[in-house]
Amino acid sequence: MQNTQFKKFINSSIRVINPIVSDSWSKRSILLLSLLSGFYFTNSLLSFLLDKSINTIFLALIILLIMELAIRLSLFSNNKQLSLMIRSIDNLRIGSSYALILEAFKLGS
Repeated sequence: MQNTQFKKFINSSIRVINPIVSDSWSKRSILLLSLLSGFYFTNSLLSFLLDKSINTIFLALIILLIMELAIRLSLFSNNKQLSLMIRSIDNLRIGSSYALILEAFKLGS
């Protein structure tokens, strides 16, 4: 078969999707649960604290600071044994940032 652009695209997409599909179900479920729990906890925390008389700008800055610390923590760890924990912390951060952005769009700011 010829090595066309479409064939290169299919091969590169298979290289990207294969590690996701070939992981065990326990790793995938842990990563999915961490993503959803990050969204849930941040959304419930924001909903609770927006009813109080707390300055929301400082609240968003604190959440973003925690997210940046999680990113820096994942950059400095090169241990293969902790890779699942680092990936789950990263998924927790992604879910949290999605909840924060979604809340900002709901509030119209």
